[in-house]
Amino acid sequence: MTDMRVTEHPFSDLLRRPKAVTDDVEEGDVLLRRRDEPDLRLSRADREVHRAEAFAALGRAMRHLAMHNPAALGEALADAFPWLEFLPATDRRLFLDEFTRVVTAVAAIDNYEPLTQVVREWRATAEVHSDPKLARRLRKPLDASGEPVALPAG
Repeated sequence: MTDMRVTEHPFSDLLRRPKAVTDDVEEGDVLLRRRDEPDLRLSRADREVHRAEAFAALGRAMRHLAMHNPAALGEALADAFPWLEFLPATDRRLFLDEFTRVVTAVAAIDNYEPLTQVVREWRATAEVHSDPKLARRLRKPLDASGEPVALPAG
């Protein structure tokens, strides 16, 4: 088995030399660089199906580990996310639970943005905990005028 490579091309190559680009897709994914826009990634559909299946299996394994050996998974996630050190123990457990539930869910719907959002939000929480002055300021009631804002639904 060979390692899959990612080949880069300017987006214009897809228009000018499509055969060269599609030949490269047979060897691995192709990253199409675009000016002033996010890059595009070309991949064979079967390769993407294999990735999704592998991610779903990893998600289920993580969820199982979270339920049956949370300490081991907690250590593994602390290696992956060193900022977990700043979260109180209760929040670390909440992160572990939410992370594993969302990993499983995003794999089921093939949309990984919610997982990125979970990590982003928990990292921001860790940043607050890492700065005691900021944490104290955020715990104080706000002195604001105007109508109260309703809590979000759901």
